Amino acid sequence: MKKFLPLVLAGFLSVNGVEAIAITHQEKPIQMKTPDNPPTETIIVLHGDLILSTGPNSIEACHSKNSVQVYFHQNFGYVNITLMNETGSVVYNNTVNTAVQQTFYIPLSGTSSGNYTLILDNANGYAEGDFAR
Repeated sequence: MKKFLPLVLAGFLSVNGVEAIAITHQEKPIQMKTPDNPPTETIIVLHGDLILSTGPNSIEACHSKNSVQVYFHQNFGYVNITLMNETGSVVYNNTVNTAVQQTFYIPLSGTSSGNYTLILDNANGYAEGDFAR
């Protein structure tokens, strides 16, 4: 990015007829470019004892227009993944072996706009988070 430094010139005339010129520069504020498209993924904040016992970043989840993404940063064994809509109906349910698959995608095609709850559970606990689509 180019910086433009405008010059400020000021002329002074003294009583003796001698002219002095002061030259200074002033930096133009740098304008930050904002992206034309906002981020396409939104973080789903997860709560529950599965998260507390293993650390806050051991499981991460986010959603976009077309899917929910769940990232397992350690082995939790078999984890049941359930997605429920705001009326409590199960929209999606599957079990994943996190020893083999650390990233899991839930397609949102065919689901309507509204509030959803993502639930992750196994024999050691659960984690859940809400999001709006």
